[in-house]
Amino acid sequence: MPVVELQIENLRSIAQLRMRPQPGWNWLIGANGVGKSTVLEALHLLASGQSWRRGQRQLIREGSEHYRLGARLNDSSASFIGMRRQGEEREIARDGERIHSAWELLEALPLQAWHEGNAHFVSATAEERRRILDWGLYYADRRYGSSLREYRHALKQRNAALRQGLNPQPWNAAVIGLGTRIQEQRTAHINTLQGHFQGIWAASPQAEQAVDFVLHPGWTGDLAEALERDLAIDRQFAYTHSGAHRARLQFRAQGRAAAEQLSRGQLRLLGIAFRLAQIAVQRDAGAALPVILIDDFAAELDTHARQWWMQELQALQTQIFAASTEIPTEPGGAIFYLHAGRLIEESNDEKL
Repeated sequence: MPVVELQIENLRSIAQLRMRPQPGWNWLIGANGVGKSTVLEALHLLASGQSWRRGQRQLIREGSEHYRLGARLNDSSASFIGMRRQGEEREIARDGERIHSAWELLEALPLQAWHEGNAHFVSATAEERRRILDWGLYYADRRYGSSLREYRHALKQRNAALRQGLNPQPWNAAVIGLGTRIQEQRTAHINTLQGHFQGIWAASPQAEQAVDFVLHPGWTGDLAEALERDLAIDRQFAYTHSGAHRARLQFRAQGRAAAEQLSRGQLRLLGIAFRLAQIAVQRDAGAALPVILIDDFAAELDTHARQWWMQELQALQTQIFAASTEIPTEPGGAIFYLHAGRLIEESNDEKL
């Protein structure tokens, strides 16, 4: 479901920008601070309702009262997603119909984003790794979204009871049933991912490193027993300590924690291979492939690694937006040059 037109008005440093991206590669080229990341951020906002960058109160361009974003999608209905924010008020619509939930945006514009906040998710917090895992599983199996929403609701109610000094028992059955279902879905997904991941990793510049990943469910033994065992500490801290919300995805190199064995560049490459495997699983499941956003494409990767990543992405035949300070060798697709928040030049060499 590629984006065929993007409109940005008063977002950060960009006063007005309209671009017509191509179905494949779209390179955003320019010096630091010219608005490349803001273009990617606009797409992220339209696809999820959220920015990955801090300072969301500064989203509106200085001196302006609102920002307005729009994306026309090349699907069967040629739909249009629009977003407008003024102060604390935000409106989101698809083809003129108001959207009230970010889940609806996830359906409208599937997206995989690489940015400063998640480029090193392999060595980041368990929460960040879990978020990446859940993203891939949501698009590979839409039933997972329902399980996750229901579980979060039950967990929220159980934690509220704990904060109020009430008995959390009435919510245990939902937390146990949904948490167990989520773990089963995650486990099946991990097992499917492993095959794709190992094939992708075998073609990577770091193929000599033996790597894999395992999933810890977020509790030990039986979940019902874990909730009973944790009841005293749950009441003390007013928080549920065992459950699917505590699951840990662990990456390993030579059988030990990858973060302790690999360099930053190797860890980034490991994360890339994992997320490429997620897209391969979505493709095999018949799901729509995501639009891919990559901020600072070349960061921490040598020439060989960058070429490998480009080849893997090219094979997916999906739409890609990649920001870089310089044009890579044999980039392919369209090139958009930016300066001071403006699109100053565009090229599309059919030979690329």
